[in-house]
Amino acid sequence: MPRRKTECASIAPTPSTYLPHPRYTRLALPQREQSASNESTLLTLALRRQYFHTDGADLVGLLCISKSLSGGESDIASTHHIYNTLQREHPDVIETLTTPNWYFDRKGEVGEGQDPWYKSSILYTERDGNRVWNKIDPNNVTSLGRFNTGPDAVIPPLSAAQLHALQILEETATKLALHMILEPGDIQLLANGHVLHARTAYKDWPAGSVDENGRERVRRHLMRLWLAVPESEGGLKTPFHDSDVKKRGGIQVGDVAPVCPLDAE
Repeated sequence: MPRRKTECASIAPTPSTYLPHPRYTRLALPQREQSASNESTLLTLALRRQYFHTDGADLVGLLCISKSLSGGESDIASTHHIYNTLQREHPDVIETLTTPNWYFDRKGEVGEGQDPWYKSSILYTERDGNRVWNKIDPNNVTSLGRFNTGPDAVIPPLSAAQLHALQILEETATKLALHMILEPGDIQLLANGHVLHARTAYKDWPAGSVDENGRERVRRHLMRLWLAVPESEGGLKTPFHDSDVKKRGGIQVGDVAPVCPLDAE
């Protein structure tokens, strides 16, 4: 089942929008950042580097339609390579990443009866197997201040060990990464739980700029696919309750009707 995610570092996308168009728009930013009055501040937030993370599906695809002026390049790193490296060099970090006491922000994608967060580990193994999976978006574990600080806190804040583990995970993924430059027409398809991905900061063409022939330049534009592969359709056996549910691993919330916009929202 395809899923959509717009391209910005900590987006809460519109529920059940199934077709992605990663481009800069004000609405592609989190609510707390949309409120900034300075448009240049909003643009800086959108164009900044994305750290290594996984998306919320089994497979994630990216189609490059047009490139930015500079940057916006892709880095990918193998979960298995990272795991083996951490086992040798940082066994304490492995212990922290495999302990299921991490809280993840649902970013508004909350179904009936759910808390606005969920609790899990970052590294785990496939059920009935030894394959290592990784599920992490640093923005989803560092954005819970509204729930883990102050007198009304309902969940614990990140510990010193967890903050250290996030730093070492990012440094290790960066060290082991493969750098990719997608040209228009290129498609990147990743096994999401087994490959982390990141994106360099980028600078886009100024709005309304033209090329040497007087034609308007096409700004950065990509399309993204999130694909859930349930067990009954050949998917792997994850340790989660929805491992064989078709509508999972993305932004499907309840019975909200899916929409497929033909351009960025």
